[in-house]
Amino acid sequence: MMRHFFRQPGRRLASIFAVLLFAMSAVMGSYVYSACQKASADYTTLISDIVLAQQATPQLRAALEEGSRLPSSEHIEYIEYFISLSKQHLNNIKSSIERHRYLISDVEYLNHHFSELNSRLSDLDQQAQEAQQRPERIDPLQSVAMEIGSAQSWLYNQLLEDVRDISVQQRLVMQRLSIAVSVLLVLMVSAAITLCLAVIYLHRQRNVMHQLMLTDELTGLYNRRHLVNVASAALTQAQRAQAPLSLLLLDLDHFKQINDTYGHPTGDEVLRQVSKQLRELSRPADTLARIGGEEFCLLMPNTATHDALQAADRLRREIEVNTLRGIDLHANPTISIGVTTCQNGSLTFEQLYSLADKALYQAKALGRNRVESVLPPNAPLPCSGPNAYAHTLIREPSDS
Repeated sequence: MMRHFFRQPGRRLASIFAVLLFAMSAVMGSYVYSACQKASADYTTLISDIVLAQQATPQLRAALEEGSRLPSSEHIEYIEYFISLSKQHLNNIKSSIERHRYLISDVEYLNHHFSELNSRLSDLDQQAQEAQQRPERIDPLQSVAMEIGSAQSWLYNQLLEDVRDISVQQRLVMQRLSIAVSVLLVLMVSAAITLCLAVIYLHRQRNVMHQLMLTDELTGLYNRRHLVNVASAALTQAQRAQAPLSLLLLDLDHFKQINDTYGHPTGDEVLRQVSKQLRELSRPADTLARIGGEEFCLLMPNTATHDALQAADRLRREIEVNTLRGIDLHANPTISIGVTTCQNGSLTFEQLYSLADKALYQAKALGRNRVESVLPPNAPLPCSGPNAYAHTLIREPSDS
């Protein structure tokens, strides 16, 4: 019977076609599965780790320069903190790479650079610890840190370039897959569905990456997400070092009236120029972020309440007296500031933010253009003793 079945030309041709169809479907299915695995790889965390690591490098250089000018155990603690942060970023990137099996082979040539950079950071950390006893050794650390910074920049830029190349390969895979699906549409209905899901997934991941960008588009300051990440690390460091950490909330007074009177473009320009002034008046170790429409936050590690209040009043006075360029306002904008301090890293960021917000509300209620503070229960009152950390705010030239 089977012999009779295969003797018929039409059925024999159908059988051959069915076998070929099955074989082509199996090959195409395997290709589609592999292609979709590569195309749907999520590099969001890896890119975020690389960007964060790139930002830690100039912070380490700034800490070394500041420690060279004013050598003290406190500045050396800054240096050790940023060295530790650089090593942490390096380990995070290495862990992220190991989670991507399609990426490991492409960046395997960088393993030696990872090991060497980690070793050099450990040596730099050891030298910084030795500088605790002999502060004059901070100067030689700068040249070593410059070399390490250059090596970090090269490594991180190379990683970003490799990830971009892989993204290009992903797009090429998708193009080839689309052609294959178009040619074998009848055979690959399931592959077409998988392709659509992969495209949707990639589109969503692109939106997530956009939301994870570290800076505010209008002002160029850090955004709230980055502030929360930095605050978490700073609180951990404050708890480890038993050091104070202050948080300032700054809000432009009557900003709605500026928008209503002069228009939103003028309001945006006011925000840009005020942000620039705040950035120039902030210390290199501080983190300044825009967290709302006209609301800003300044995180000040190793800063007691007394020094934070002095810094806040300095910011308030500078904003009040500095005339904005190219904007004809009836009067200079003013800011209200709420200040709080966490002793020994004993609070969470949310608790710190809540206390600073209460202080800001008090400043608004008492007439605006002023500084108020709300401290945690049982916190020591601000004092101005000889050991207070009276660090002068540093003006830095703006890149913009």
